[in-house]
Amino acid sequence: MKPACPLDILIVEDNDDFRNSLCDVLELDDHRIVTAGSAGQALALPDLRRFSAIILDRQLGDSTAEVLFPQLRSRTSADVIVVTGHADIQGAIAALRLGATDYILKPINVDVLRATLARVAERHRLTVDKERSESAFRHLVEAADCMITILRMDYSIVYFSLFAERLTSISDPEARGRDFLSLLASAADRDGVAQAFRGLAAGRPIHGLETCITCKDGTPRWIIWNARPLPDHDGAPACLLVGHDVTSLKEAQERMVRAERLAAIGEVVAGLAHESRNALQRSQACLEMLALAVGDRPQALDLIARIQAAQDHLHHLYEDVRSYAAPFKLQKTRCDLTAVWRESWAHLEPAWREKGAVLHEATDGADLCAHADPFRVGQVFRNLLDNALSACPIPAWIEIEARDVEGDGGAAIQLALRDNGPGIPAELRSLIFEPFHTSKAKGTGLGLAIARRIIDAHGGSIRAAENDRPGALFLITLPKGNP
Repeated sequence: MKPACPLDILIVEDNDDFRNSLCDVLELDDHRIVTAGSAGQALALPDLRRFSAIILDRQLGDSTAEVLFPQLRSRTSADVIVVTGHADIQGAIAALRLGATDYILKPINVDVLRATLARVAERHRLTVDKERSESAFRHLVEAADCMITILRMDYSIVYFSLFAERLTSISDPEARGRDFLSLLASAADRDGVAQAFRGLAAGRPIHGLETCITCKDGTPRWIIWNARPLPDHDGAPACLLVGHDVTSLKEAQERMVRAERLAAIGEVVAGLAHESRNALQRSQACLEMLALAVGDRPQALDLIARIQAAQDHLHHLYEDVRSYAAPFKLQKTRCDLTAVWRESWAHLEPAWREKGAVLHEATDGADLCAHADPFRVGQVFRNLLDNALSACPIPAWIEIEARDVEGDGGAAIQLALRDNGPGIPAELRSLIFEPFHTSKAKGTGLGLAIARRIIDAHGGSIRAAENDRPGALFLITLPKGNP
């Protein structure tokens, strides 16, 4: 079946036969193909931005995917599909860490490649739809629900619309006279917003400026802004700022990207599962026999123990990846979240005894009964508490604060987990839930990614927030569900 949306594709492959065969197959699908036999040829192409997808051989004659990938990424936003003839989990992890859309083994299964390219085409279609939607915002925003504010050129707020009040939970009297940048703009966006306003003062309107604002309760929202100068407002220069909330669209796109990565990881793990398990079992049996044969040689036994430890680490790595990629079905029941996190804390007793830690609870009369999967939610608590214990100094201090809130779908519970560790830098808060992102020397970077999958599956949310004191702060919102 030919694709509904043919793509411009670059094939970077140093094997002539494989490259030509792949080119023939994709051209039959009406894709527009350009080929390169080396990294140098690929980088010499005049306009890499026109490609929607790049099929990249992991091992080229003059480079590797790990080296070439960042150079391509700096010149194009194309989806990169890494292909290799060597099945190894470390290579897959390296490619996915770099941001590869997929990791496919040779000989290529054409149906798998077509499925990946179909996902690429769908994402590009959504991008085009988003651009068209943003264009529509510019013409229809006055008639739609949107944030409308009037600012002085020193960023002080003169007017704050009702929709802006509802979205941010900041009232018009609270907002008036306040500095827009310090009140709403995230720290990472303030310089960009200030630069756009300098252009506005010079007569250049603002169109499609995307920023993240922070609501009164600390919740981030993604807004696309349009702005234009106003005639003197009350005798002073001012500007009209109109913003449309695109948070749901951003979250949907992020979920789609996460789903694609899960599919890619699942395909890799499925291909390696059988051989990996068999190889580990055979080598473990041989090591046990070898240990019996050299039982009187302590140095040899020590080396065998090190090899077994390395095998255990490899097995845990495989299991982490498998559990992240595998689909799961929630077994929901009416449960007390207090009992769930206390059980998770009990499982970590050796760690918190070593750190002299005490778990503080501040529930303030909140109703902590929810319709949830206690095992899966317990996984989330164990991961967060274990991370906190690892990061905190001695004595460690950890607190769970709970309160009733109103979520999008009704009554919900918000849990705030704080510690006295070094905290999480602002620039990393959006990255720590990405798969394979870790600050631990021996971590796989999947714990928080799995935690987010679990909370998302419950219809809730989890994020790292700015703390008003030293240490990390995680906010979890879980709907209470059926009574």
